[in-house]
Amino acid sequence: MANWAFVIGINTYQRLQSLSCAVRDAEAMCEFLEKAQFDQIFYFSDNSPEILAADGSYQSTQPTYANLYSFLVDFFSVPCLGDGDNFWFFFSGHGVRHEGRDYLMPCDGNPRAVENTAIPLNYVTERLRGCGADNVVLFLDACRNEGAKTGLGIGGEKQKGVITIASCSPSEKSYEIEELGQGAFTYALLEALRIQGESNCATVERLCSHLRLRVKEINREYKKPRQIPYSIVEPATKYHYILLPDYIRPNESDIAALREDAFEAEAEGNLILAKQLLRRVWMLDPGNSRVINAYERVVTKLGQQSTKPSPQPPSPSPSGAGSKATPVTPPPKPEAEKPAPPAKEIEPLDTVELKSEKGADYTKLRELLRAKKWREADKETTKLMLEVSGFAKESLLNFKFIKKIPCAELQTIDELWTKASGGRFGFSCQKCIYQEEKKNWECFGDRVGWKVNDNWLYYNDLTFDLSAPKGHLPIVYGVQGVQWTYRVGWAREAFSSIFSHVKACEAYESDPLNAVELKSEKGADYTKLRELLRAKKWKEADEETARVMLEIAGRTNEGWLNPNSIEKFPCADLQTIDRLWVQASNGRFGFSVQKRIYQFCGGILDGQYYEEAWDKFGDRVGWRVNKNWLYYEDYIFDLSTEEGHLPTARDYVRSRSREIPPNYIKFRGEGYYHNIWKDPSCVIQCWQIWGLIQKQEASLW
Repeated sequence: MANWAFVIGINTYQRLQSLSCAVRDAEAMCEFLEKAQFDQIFYFSDNSPEILAADGSYQSTQPTYANLYSFLVDFFSVPCLGDGDNFWFFFSGHGVRHEGRDYLMPCDGNPRAVENTAIPLNYVTERLRGCGADNVVLFLDACRNEGAKTGLGIGGEKQKGVITIASCSPSEKSYEIEELGQGAFTYALLEALRIQGESNCATVERLCSHLRLRVKEINREYKKPRQIPYSIVEPATKYHYILLPDYIRPNESDIAALREDAFEAEAEGNLILAKQLLRRVWMLDPGNSRVINAYERVVTKLGQQSTKPSPQPPSPSPSGAGSKATPVTPPPKPEAEKPAPPAKEIEPLDTVELKSEKGADYTKLRELLRAKKWREADKETTKLMLEVSGFAKESLLNFKFIKKIPCAELQTIDELWTKASGGRFGFSCQKCIYQEEKKNWECFGDRVGWKVNDNWLYYNDLTFDLSAPKGHLPIVYGVQGVQWTYRVGWAREAFSSIFSHVKACEAYESDPLNAVELKSEKGADYTKLRELLRAKKWKEADEETARVMLEIAGRTNEGWLNPNSIEKFPCADLQTIDRLWVQASNGRFGFSVQKRIYQFCGGILDGQYYEEAWDKFGDRVGWRVNKNWLYYEDYIFDLSTEEGHLPTARDYVRSRSREIPPNYIKFRGEGYYHNIWKDPSCVIQCWQIWGLIQKQEASLW
């Protein structure tokens, strides 16, 4: 198992307020990583030494835009790691959220030109995933943007396939503690990673839970405003990942949870994930024949699917529990799997899915862009846009045509141009420039090179190569060779319409709620719930959740759910409700989130009532304060509250009233949530859990 890390700390900014502790945060992280015997640490800070580049030259590690971008391009072009390996990325400095995306600010970043001077976080993760490690972890102490404390922090944008742990929730700010000489988050993070024994933070789940409590305590102690770390784990299976098994020894339950995730992945047909998990389990539990057989079985299935030779299973270390395991070299890949040199050049375009709702064929456009035939690609773009808008016989696009182009078509065309040009061309690039110029068409023309010395260029005078200014292409014009200058008014109108359409499509695509299928076995309409959640009207959404659940269960008149109605609650409806809450809150709220927290608190879904676990759960999700269970009107209905705080979706007719003892809520809530939690993904059947709970409930009546 190999461990690599990329650590960045920036105190001194050219156009942003400088920081005091970011470099010390990064230094402390490097010290820990060295102690944890990481194999490779790349360190960029205000005064960090040069590093040796792949071509044998020395590269500056001053954290400028050019240096960081070049490093990400040069050092992650070819996979160097494999299954079972880890890559950690740590950033301490300024971060901003702009146009719905997260950016890391280099030392020369300009907050007035974010797209052109900051590093998009999703680009960082895209490059890091290219290293080959199956476990990439981002630690972001980067929500220190200037301005009000209510400004959005970063970390809320889901990064596919990685674990993201941000220093604070989206509506909060990250704080430096002068007395400690570090940021509160980094101090708590390093403190947690050094904990040994049964209370350690060996797994992602335990680390995230520890940080949420500890950072809040540190800020309270040093009289700083509220700050609660925020995590997004994708896929959710990685909550059980064991971070550094050679340094922080996991317990048997940690290994068992990872093992069950691996078996479940195989059962569901997710063989790649199953192989990754089984490899990790094998290293931790080398004598388990069940794991060995499963690994060999999965590798064989993958080999049959790809018709390529199967890699040999790893040779785990024979060392006993508690001793430091010998690093295991990843199994060699078959020759056929080694990346061929040409693949590096064509890879970006080959990753673009040629989606079309109108049956358009984008193959020719892709090949023209691959060949860098920019003029021909521009004309093909115009032809395709006229075709998908339903006006193929026309020669000129106008705003009426553009509005009829489906988002799938616009996104495919834009992504092809963006990938082919390395981000220099494309509608989304042009849209950002247009917005930066405050939608001033004349200034926009100057920026993208369509206007020179106050004169708009003819189409044939435009530059059709990568030396052109950023945003120069596509023009989507010139099918019949009509000169550009004669149609400036048309161009302004058409491109304004394109940019508006691109923005609308981006908003739709980026809204995770649109990805939730509103399934219902009972014909329930979840549109209102979705819109309330989209608008962050959490209390109204909570009440709508209760209303629709009572409606589905046929207990609207009774006003509460009994054991039988919950037991028979349709899986499809439960999934829809849970996914809407999870997506709207970026993983903070939802029944499945509450289930995970309850189990972490020691609760077992076996039909028994565990009062200690339930009390701990109440404390963790903020339903119980100072050993007193809150009334409904005392709940907090915004994202600043505790993880798992919502939905409550309990007894709205009776339990909202202060006339009903809180213990009634407690007992009824216990039964209610046991049933809800058991089946958020319909993987296992509902447990018969009422027993003592039902008796206690009856005694209260």
